[in-house]
Amino acid sequence: MRSPVSRRSLLLLGGSGAGLSLLSACGLRLDTAPDVPTLDATQELRNRIARILAATTAGSGDPATAGEDLAKFRDAIGPVWSPPSEMATQAPPTETSRTYIDAAEVVSSAVFEVIPQLRPSLIPVLVDVATGMTLTAGTRKAGLIDTADGLIQGSRTAGDDAGQSPSSEPSGGKDSTTTRREHKDSDGTDKDSGHHKIWNSILDAARAASYGYERLAVKFDTKSPERKGAVARLESLGSLAGEMLEKLGESAADPDAAAWKLDPSPTDAASSSELALSLEDSLAAAILPWLEADPLATLRLWESARTRTVFADAQALRYSYSGKSGVAEATS
Repeated sequence: MRSPVSRRSLLLLGGSGAGLSLLSACGLRLDTAPDVPTLDATQELRNRIARILAATTAGSGDPATAGEDLAKFRDAIGPVWSPPSEMATQAPPTETSRTYIDAAEVVSSAVFEVIPQLRPSLIPVLVDVATGMTLTAGTRKAGLIDTADGLIQGSRTAGDDAGQSPSSEPSGGKDSTTTRREHKDSDGTDKDSGHHKIWNSILDAARAASYGYERLAVKFDTKSPERKGAVARLESLGSLAGEMLEKLGESAADPDAAAWKLDPSPTDAASSSELALSLEDSLAAAILPWLEADPLATLRLWESARTRTVFADAQALRYSYSGKSGVAEATS
């Protein structure tokens, strides 16, 4: 009697067995699913914000630019990430539908409550999106701005308590308490030269802005919001310059200029407002390398963005994000 299993079936089975043996020899286990990437807390936060933005719809009580701004925020923060269904061990989280203002409140709290814990690479986009949403939504709900301001101001103290100094280096390396000897190569070359370039760039931008605000403030009425905003900005710029000088030390700080070139020259209220915007954009660009590595630089970007709203409408994003990469680039 002939066997019910044909010769062709036996050949196919043998070939399959040989194939399985080869795959096993290559170290591929067919009975084990590929590893699912594990997101850290900062990546999880980015992913949650992406879900919040995807579930947000501009409502009648939202700012007129809410729809346009939402599109910018979605492009900057990137798409929602979730593992392929065959690899997922549980259903992905979801977010309830929200209006723009409600979403701004959630995003603002989610980012600004954990500033000291944010990890490099995603700091600029998270802070930029949270700042833009807060300030634009704050035109309809001012309490959002006050709450965010309190959280950001408090982040400096929280960072100190957690052992993270506001004078952390832009590269995420050792802080300023490290001895000078540890910062030198065997040939005596100072390893801090790259950091000093960043600190001096910020220092120069702060000095130029201080000079500019002294010149433009007098072009506005004494009781005007612009005059008051310029005077308040001079105080925060003095604080920023002092922080940079502390990081640099007397010997590494570039000398101050007797005068700075202002473009445009502040001749009236309109040109003075234009100058204020230009000064803040230059400051944001100078701050970016610091913000990329140190979340406590958030305060300085916030001060710049908030001051900018005194002279123009709130700006959705201070930086650009080409190709939905999530990598911040200074806006030219």
